[in-house]
Amino acid sequence: MATATTLLNKPAPESKRKISATAAPEPDHIAELAYTLWESRGCPIGSPEEDWFKAEQELAPTAGSANNR
Repeated sequence: MATATTLLNKPAPESKRKISATAAPEPDHIAELAYTLWESRGCPIGSPEEDWFKAEQELAPTAGSANNR
């Protein structure tokens, strides 16, 4: 009988991996990139949305294909 630990450590089926690859980025990943972008701009005061939106765009699944046009 499988335990909860072995079920949690089992890799996702290939079809689920493909779905997750096209899913929206995790908020934690967006936050990390937004913080890095903010730091690279010299840590200005105000408008944190600018960095958040740019991070979302860079991490979006379709961002790579849009840049190839």
